Amino acid sequence: MADHQVIVVTGSNRGVGRGIVQLLAIQQTQRPLTIYATSRSGIDSGIAVLAPNKILYRKLDIANKPSIRSFFDSALEEQGAIDVLINNAAVSHDHHETPDLAAETVWTNYGGARDMSEAFLMQPAIRPGARIVNVTSGYNRLQTYGPELQEAFREANDIDALDKLAAAYLDSVRRGPDAQEHDGWGSGARSYKVSKALINALTVVLAGKHSKVLVNCCCPGWVDTDMGNTARGKPPKTLEEGARVPTRLAIGDLGPNGDEDGGLGKESTEVTGHFFENANIAVPGWGSAKLWLES
Repeated sequence: MADHQVIVVTGSNRGVGRGIVQLLAIQQTQRPLTIYATSRSGIDSGIAVLAPNKILYRKLDIANKPSIRSFFDSALEEQGAIDVLINNAAVSHDHHETPDLAAETVWTNYGGARDMSEAFLMQPAIRPGARIVNVTSGYNRLQTYGPELQEAFREANDIDALDKLAAAYLDSVRRGPDAQEHDGWGSGARSYKVSKALINALTVVLAGKHSKVLVNCCCPGWVDTDMGNTARGKPPKTLEEGARVPTRLAIGDLGPNGDEDGGLGKESTEVTGHFFENANIAVPGWGSAKLWLES
């Protein structure tokens, strides 16, 4: 076992991603943490860190495959292996959506998580205890989609099937609001929600195909971030509170014993393919596991 644990966080320059890095950086675990705080700028954001943990700031555009490849090549050369990938980076254009912006949202959020996960899984050697954490949203119950789409999500057993679902949604958007609703995607701007539903389904697919990696997804809740403040009202959760569930999925106990305090740095039950969230989007906590495909 390596003498340190290497964690990659995408979209770490602000919002929940920054909160995750902040929470990880102060943990005193059995193995020190080396945290790659990645963003499109790669700027050092001055997050406080407790030794022997360390933060390495790097440029990474999850919507650009050459950028992903360059990052992994460099990080693997430096560290030998990456233990945990936290797919947090995302965009949203719900308040001024167009077909082109819907496509950008889907292929950045879902496509970026897909491509980052594939790069992570292609490492020459995956160390024991490897994990993938996908930050998604609680506003993606499967029952919010039409019956045929629900079945399509349940039957998707590979990435190709998920890519086809993504393309089908974007085709509906291009054909107009009536087509989108008729096809079972719901009404209004839905690209952010659909992108997160695709990530939830991606979690299940990857967990089923890669038994040596624990792959889970989670909702951080309604957090006081730029994105969180686009909704009505004041987000009730701080960055630290929003970071708790994804941080638990990265270095905590995934079994019921972690529901109370996250069990950070403790031995974990091997839970994979699950969706973790709190009782509602407003309450703080470390989340509990459920199956998204049954939601």
